[in-house]
Amino acid sequence: MTQQVTGEEAPAQHKIDHLNDQALQNAMKIILNQMEEAVRQGESLTSEYMVRLSQQLDAYVLIAQIRKMRCAS
Repeated sequence: MTQQVTGEEAPAQHKIDHLNDQALQNAMKIILNQMEEAVRQGESLTSEYMVRLSQQLDAYVLIAQIRKMRCAS
């Protein structure tokens, strides 16, 4: 089975790159809360919904890490 890479991550990252630090942190907390609620309701960690939330969180973490590296230099 082959998978295609569509490059959807790059446009999604661009949409959140403009957020200020507080908005970025708030968005990350919302995603974490959604993940916690889904687990409480019995959602599997490997379900499509959880994977999608995890990917969204990854994009926010990437932006935060890039900003931290910029500040450190």
